[in-house]
Amino acid sequence: MPTPHRPELNALFKQPPKDAIDYLKNKGFKIGWDWHQTLDDAHSRAFTVAKVAKMDVLQDIRKSLITALEQGQSLEKWQAEITPILQEKGWWGKKTVVNPAGHEQEVQLGSPRRLRTIYDTNMKSAFSAGRYKTMLESTETRPYWEYRHVTMVNYRVDHKAWNGRILRADDPFWSIAYPPSKFGCNCRVIARSAREVEGKEILSSEGYQTQFSEKIGVDSFTGADVYSTRQRFDIPSQDGSTLTFSPAAGFNNSPATSYAMDQILASRATKYMGNEEGLKQVQQIITAPVRQKAHHAFIENTLSFGKTQNKTSTVGVFQTPEIAFIKMKAQQIDSPIITISDHLLVGKKAVRHADAGDALSIAEWQELPLLMLQPKYVLYDVKNESVLYLLESLDKEDEKLIKLSLRSKNGVIEIVSVFKIFDAAIADGLKAAHYELIRE
Repeated sequence: MPTPHRPELNALFKQPPKDAIDYLKNKGFKIGWDWHQTLDDAHSRAFTVAKVAKMDVLQDIRKSLITALEQGQSLEKWQAEITPILQEKGWWGKKTVVNPAGHEQEVQLGSPRRLRTIYDTNMKSAFSAGRYKTMLESTETRPYWEYRHVTMVNYRVDHKAWNGRILRADDPFWSIAYPPSKFGCNCRVIARSAREVEGKEILSSEGYQTQFSEKIGVDSFTGADVYSTRQRFDIPSQDGSTLTFSPAAGFNNSPATSYAMDQILASRATKYMGNEEGLKQVQQIITAPVRQKAHHAFIENTLSFGKTQNKTSTVGVFQTPEIAFIKMKAQQIDSPIITISDHLLVGKKAVRHADAGDALSIAEWQELPLLMLQPKYVLYDVKNESVLYLLESLDKEDEKLIKLSLRSKNGVIEIVSVFKIFDAAIADGLKAAHYELIRE
C-alpha cells in the first residue's frame, strides 16, 4: 500500500485500514449548508460537506475518500483525482448560488484549501474510529489509555500538556475528548496494560466535567448568531496542577457514538449470551449518555435526510428470559443485540402509522433505548413467531402502549414494526392465546 506524503498521517496509514474504511462506508448522508448544521455526534453518524446541496456530489466525495483509504492515496493524489470531477459538476470556486432557503448567496465551493480540510478531517476521524474499535476490543488486557501529543511546529499548549497522561479506558473523558478534538489535531491514544502503568498517575475525570455555550458563527439564512454547547474538563493532578481540556465546537463527540461501536456491542452481547450479569452490562453501555447521544444523532440524521439509507441504531439487548423462551421455541439467535432500521422512521410503515394516528412522537423515538429498559410486558406472538415489547408512552395521558415487534434478522434481533396499541387489545390477545407471556 502506498504511503501518503504527509508525516502526520503516516502513522495512521500503517494501520490495517479495514475498520477505518468501514467507518466511512457505514456513515449515512446528510445534506448541510452551514458547517455548524451537523455537529458532534450527528457528524460521527453521517457524512456531510458544507455547501454540498446535491446528493451525487456528496456521494462522489465519500466514494473518493473510501478509495483513498483503500489505496493509501496521499492528499495530492486524491486532490488530483477528485478535482476534475467536482469541477465538471460545478462544485468549484466562488459562485453565487441559490441556497436551500431559496435565496441567492455567494459561497466558496471546492478549492484546494477546502479539499485539504475534507481529506484531513475525514482521514483522521476514520482512522480514529478504527483505532478506538480495536482498543475497546482489548480492554480486558489493556484497560488503561494514554494520551499522546504528536509534536508539531504550531502545537496546541493544552494538547501538549496532556502528553503521557493516563486514564482508565472507561473514563468519561474518552467519550468526549478522544482525538481528533480540533481541526488539524494529530494527537493519538495508546492502550496500556496494568503492568505498563504501574507506579504512574491514573487521572479520573469523574466530577470534573462542565459545559458552556459558545458562539460559533452566524446562520447564513437568518443572520442569527449560532451557539454550540462545548464540554470542558478541569482535572486535578498529583503535582498540584489542573489539566484543562475542551474539544472544539463540532468535536464534542467520540468514535463511541459511531457505527463502529455497534459492532463492539453486538460482539459483547454474543459473548455474554446466557450470562445474565454480562447482558445487563451490555444494556448499561447501550443506555449510557454517550450511546444515547449516538441514538439521538441517528434519529436526527434520519429525519433530516427524509428517506431510508438502510442504517440502523443499537437500542437494546435480549435478556435471559427472552433468550431462553426463544430457544424453547426452537428458534436460533446468533446475537441478542436489538437494532432498529431507519425505514421505520421515514419509510412506508412510518407514513401509514402517522396517517393512522398511532405513530411514536419524536421524543419517544429518541428515548426508545431507555423506554425498553422497563417494558410493561414482554410477549410472544404465536402467529407471527415474534417477540413483542410493550412499553409505556412518554405521554402519561396516552392510553396506548408502544408495541415493538422483534425478529431475528441478519444475525441480530431487529425491530420490524413500531406503533401504538390500546392496552385492552393486548389483554384480549393474551386471553385468546394469541400471545404468550415471557415476562412482565
